[in-house]
Amino acid sequence: MGLDLGNPRLRDAVGIAIVVVSSLCIAFVPSSAKLALDDGASLIALLMSRCLIGAILLLPVTLYRQGMITIPARYLPRILMVTVFNIGMIACMYSAVEYIDIGLATLILYIFPLGIALLSHLTGKERINSRQWVAIACLLAGLCFLMMDTVQIGSKHGLILSFASMVFAMLFIMNASTLTSELGAAVINLHANLWSVVYFIVALILIPGLDFLYPVTADGWFAIISNGVFYMLGYWLFFEGCRFVGVTRAALLTLVDPLFAALMAIVFLGQMLNVMEWFGFAVILISLISFELKRDHKEG
Repeated sequence: MGLDLGNPRLRDAVGIAIVVVSSLCIAFVPSSAKLALDDGASLIALLMSRCLIGAILLLPVTLYRQGMITIPARYLPRILMVTVFNIGMIACMYSAVEYIDIGLATLILYIFPLGIALLSHLTGKERINSRQWVAIACLLAGLCFLMMDTVQIGSKHGLILSFASMVFAMLFIMNASTLTSELGAAVINLHANLWSVVYFIVALILIPGLDFLYPVTADGWFAIISNGVFYMLGYWLFFEGCRFVGVTRAALLTLVDPLFAALMAIVFLGQMLNVMEWFGFAVILISLISFELKRDHKEG
């Protein structure tokens, strides 16, 4: 007997579980990317490989679920636009960390759920009550506490690039989630990955000085492959989750990404959190639960 996804509470539970698993996958992406880069891979080789691996893995999924990989021509401009937003988010983020501390860059990037929540509320797509806004404010405060120990202001160029990355993230997620509701998560991610590869090839041809270098050891190759696998799973599952719980709730749930990253650092790298970071960890977790409970209270 299949699950009755017409039941709102069950649908919510499934959607939340999918988004949380997607966040767990995304949490592995920075670590695997760092390992690949440290082993000699160039940034553009890493990004192109990531997208190519994602496309290869999504191809059979798309064929199985939809029977075809083509999309109506009227969707192509929107796919190309979403792909530009995704590349812009990644490019600005990687560029920002050359000027400012990675903790601050990450902190600014994760403001994007607030922008999505605000726009969704103002346009009437998803209503957020006052108690949920309090929970959102606490989420951002918890994120600040979690990353405060690593934050250094740095240069204004890094700040500008970080905020640009945040805006691109907001535009990417909102537009891609709309396309997902119309065409499906697998096909949207497949086409975004394929077009990303095309953009990277054009960049290699037109921009002088870009080095296309792969890792030099088996460990580096394992890192670059796992980077592509976790990247694909993370975004595919995220947009599948959006179909169940909506883009605003899914975006806010991505704030478990830094929690998973912190836990993995404790388990695999032995990096313990200080008191302030544990406080931020707890605030984020409690605020996410509170946001969901306040929503249930509103609907009950």
